[in-house]
Amino acid sequence: MTPSKEEYRDGLVAIGKLVFDFAKVYRVTYHDDGHTPESDTDHTVMLSVVACSLAEAFYKEELDRGLVAQFAIVHDLVEVYAGDVNSFGLTKEGKVEKEHREKRALYMIEDAFVNVYPWIPRTIREYERLDTKEARFVKSVDKMMAKITHILNKGKAYKEKRISKEEVERELAKQIETMQTTYTKEFPVIVSLMKVLVEESIKKTYD
Repeated sequence: MTPSKEEYRDGLVAIGKLVFDFAKVYRVTYHDDGHTPESDTDHTVMLSVVACSLAEAFYKEELDRGLVAQFAIVHDLVEVYAGDVNSFGLTKEGKVEKEHREKRALYMIEDAFVNVYPWIPRTIREYERLDTKEARFVKSVDKMMAKITHILNKGKAYKEKRISKEEVERELAKQIETMQTTYTKEFPVIVSLMKVLVEESIKKTYD
């Protein structure tokens, strides 16, 4: 059954509320001033612009930039209900709990929008399946974002949590290894840029 005008209206208001709530989810990272917490909307806009820029610069013939943009926009929307989890040093148990919370959050988003604006939950599911090159690309570029913020604010989050240089080097080396053997292996340029960003973020933090 086609939704009524009132249902479309209420759905738009619900989208507005979803985005406002999304903006209230804060990450462990900071703006370039080293004081303002980075919100999920800050992160999402940064990822969207960076991912489309990289797709055009290096994978113009291989990637649909419109789809890249769509996946970037929705990639973290489940955090409205699940919250953001710092992936640095996250245990296996923590990862499982994170997955469960995000699955429940997606069900909540589906309940709210599947009958009136189904693009939202459908695109989230398409992204999470990682069965398209564009989804894998966005997930790969997403891993670069925190390094950009660390460079801009000289590693404020690392320093605040008193994480040593050795711990950072070890954790980020594991992250790069995972990227090289899983979803990022088809994007060698992204792996190379990730390594450069990691090196610069460590230098800005500890030198």
